[in-house]
Amino acid sequence: MKIIKWNGKPITKPGVYSDIPLERYHEASICDGPSISSSHLRRGWAETMAHLFDAWPGNPNYKPTDVTRPMILGSAAHHLMLGQDKFNVDFIGQPLTYRDKKTAEEKSWNNNAGPCIEWNAKQKKAGRTIVKQDELKRIIGMAKSLRLEPLVDELLHGHAECSMFVKDGETGLWIKCRPDMMPSGADYLDIKITGEIFTVAVQSSIRTRGYHMQGGLTWEVCDQLGLPFESFILLFVESDRPFCVYPVPIADEDLARGRMMCRVILRRVAACLQTGVWPGPFDGNLRPLGISLEERARIDAILKAEGLA
Repeated sequence: MKIIKWNGKPITKPGVYSDIPLERYHEASICDGPSISSSHLRRGWAETMAHLFDAWPGNPNYKPTDVTRPMILGSAAHHLMLGQDKFNVDFIGQPLTYRDKKTAEEKSWNNNAGPCIEWNAKQKKAGRTIVKQDELKRIIGMAKSLRLEPLVDELLHGHAECSMFVKDGETGLWIKCRPDMMPSGADYLDIKITGEIFTVAVQSSIRTRGYHMQGGLTWEVCDQLGLPFESFILLFVESDRPFCVYPVPIADEDLARGRMMCRVILRRVAACLQTGVWPGPFDGNLRPLGISLEERARIDAILKAEGLA
């Protein structure tokens, strides 16, 4: 597999690229034309084209996603779990205490206190992401747990955080994906941090978050780049003790479904770009919308008991 070192300019040729910062990968200007990833395709499928467009960087007035503590935890955990360099350069643990300048007293950390504000500003200027101490312990716990599983440790060998780009022949859109681990073989890996590690919860997460679409798009990109693709493995890691891990390959038939679902939304995005119209759920036709059969049965049972059936 040939990996191209990114030169800092918009992508103009299909391929696999290294050294693209995550925030740059998500920007509209990463390619020389409109580009889209699975997260927006999944939103288009689960919601509407209006919702996709509202959050898509291709929209000049899009609404960026607010950075949350779980997102920071996930980013730092991915960095350490994938064995990327410079963890201590990119991330720093927030101190538990600070020294009061007037009294020299050691106090519990307070982000509203002057010394804490100064320290935070210094880290931000240096490009570091601040991680709380309890989060740091959890990140280290997750990383250690991964390495205790021989199969998992084997899966984590390859090229981390490479970005894949292809210009779709049908729609003309740039399709991009960024699996956590690109293998030397054909098994692609993505780490998912979860609060529940049990089978039912994992299955629900795959369905509600559309991970089969993510895997399906990776398959699509591999096909168009002429790269081998055998499987898409989700490596679920418990976000708290005991930090259990659960590697789950997505079923081939569901990957095929996800790939076709992505194709549907790619076509819709291309059509919306042509018309400039990004529709919501209403298609212009008034139709009655009944309550569910289960709810009707429940209501009817109550009405019958009250002699009103």
